[in-house]
Amino acid sequence: MADPTVIECPGTCTVTVVHELSLPPLQLDTADGAAIAGAVLAVWAVGWAFRMLIRTLNIDGNSSTSSEEN
Repeated sequence: MADPTVIECPGTCTVTVVHELSLPPLQLDTADGAAIAGAVLAVWAVGWAFRMLIRTLNIDGNSSTSSEEN
């Protein structure tokens, strides 16, 4: 927690202000960061596996997509 800033008034009042910056992505511990990184890598790996599967199925050159027919 941030240190409070104390402002003293010329009268009888005292105002205490606490400045606290809270950015959730910067408050991750190592385990949470590793879990997020693992999930991102898993999504990339599944996408790569699907791409390789589609490439293997289209190995004979026949494709039904319009971009490859031209």
